[in-house]
Amino acid sequence: MALALLSLSSRADNLIEIDQAGDNFALTIVQVGANNKIQCYQDVSCWQSGDDMSLHFHQENDTTSVNKIELWHLDGENNSIRWGQGSALDNAADTTFSDDGTEGGGHYARHDIHGDNNSIVGFQTNQGSTSGHYFASLIFSDNNVVWVKQLGNGSKTINLLTYSDGNEISIVQKGSGAEHNASVSLYGSYPTDISLIQEGSLTQNYSVSQTCLTVGGCTISVTQD
Repeated sequence: MALALLSLSSRADNLIEIDQAGDNFALTIVQVGANNKIQCYQDVSCWQSGDDMSLHFHQENDTTSVNKIELWHLDGENNSIRWGQGSALDNAADTTFSDDGTEGGGHYARHDIHGDNNSIVGFQTNQGSTSGHYFASLIFSDNNVVWVKQLGNGSKTINLLTYSDGNEISIVQKGSGAEHNASVSLYGSYPTDISLIQEGSLTQNYSVSQTCLTVGGCTISVTQD
C-alpha cells in the first residue's frame, strides 16, 4: 500500500513530477513561495519503483530564482530521502525544516540512488543570494548514509559519486560569500567513512577520489577554514 501526502502553496510556477510504482511508499512535499520545482531529470527518467521508500522534500523560495530537485530512478529497498532547499535542518535526525525568511533560491539537487537501505538527508540554503548551491548524487549501492548541508551566500558545489557499500559520508560547506567546491568519488567493496568540511569566507576547492579495498574500511577527514 502506498501513502502519499502532498502539501504545497497556491503560488504560481511550482511544479511536481513524481512517478511511483511500489510498496509502502510515503511521500511528503511542501513547497512555499513560487519557482520551486520537483521534476524528472529527463522526460522518461522519473520513477521511484522500490520497496519501503520514504521521500520528504521541502522547498522555500522568496525570489524568482528557481529551486529545482530532479529525480531519476531511486529504485531499491528501504530508502529514506529527506531533502530541503531554501530550508534547513538542525542535524541529520531532524525532520522539521525551518527557514530564515531571506532565502534567495537558485538551488539544484539531483538524486539517482539505485540500491538498498540508503538514507540521504541534506539541505541547501542561503541568505538572499540568487546564485544558489548545487548538489548531485549517483549512488548505485547499499547501506549508504549521506548527510550534506550547504549554507551561506556564494554558490557552493558538490558532486558525489559512489558505487561502494556501507559508506558514511558527511559533507558541510558554508561561509558567506565563499564559493566552495567539493567532488567526491568512492569505489570499492568495503566500508568507507568520509567527512569533508569547507568553511570561511575564502573559496576552498577539494576533490576526493577513493577506492578502498582494505578489510575493515577506510576513513578520510578533510577540514578547510
